[in-house]
Amino acid sequence: MFSDLTRNYLSGTIPPQWGSMEHLRNISLIGNRLNGSIPKELGNISTLQTLTVEDNMMSGIIPEELGNLSSIERLFFNSNFFTGELPASFAKLTTMKEFRIGGNNFSGKIPDFIGQWRSLESLRIQASGLEGPIPSNITLLESLTDLRISDLRGRDTPIPPISSTTRFKNLILRSCNLIGQLPESLAPQNLKVLLVI
Repeated sequence: MFSDLTRNYLSGTIPPQWGSMEHLRNISLIGNRLNGSIPKELGNISTLQTLTVEDNMMSGIIPEELGNLSSIERLFFNSNFFTGELPASFAKLTTMKEFRIGGNNFSGKIPDFIGQWRSLESLRIQASGLEGPIPSNITLLESLTDLRISDLRGRDTPIPPISSTTRFKNLILRSCNLIGQLPESLAPQNLKVLLVI
């Protein structure tokens, strides 16, 4: 079952009742005028694979209950007004393939648990409000092909290790307060876009 309401003029909040849809796999609300927070009840949808709420006017903290989404592969929170730290319960989301949280007002550091998402293919943390450093276990994820991190808060930190076996196609590390020498491994074989500023 899919709920695709992308690019309309919908306003209001996401109904908590959606959490009772037992067979829902995809919720796409991209490009509307939704406000309020993400209902914690959505964490009850064990079949949910995709939740995209990007480009709305939503706010508040991300509920811990979303860490119960045992089938989730894509979470897109970018271009909203979310605050607070990313829930520690997200460490359980080991089926994650794509994660986007840019253009928000999050706080705290980039969590190490992202490095446990072994299936992760795309990670975009651009102007999210988070602090560095970039955890080294993220840049060593072998399935990761698209890594875009920018505008990190915090102190200067060494550039994270880049494995020569990583399959990067896009690697953007802009305004991340990185220091030190450029490593030779920063140019994986499949790389098409490299931007380190």
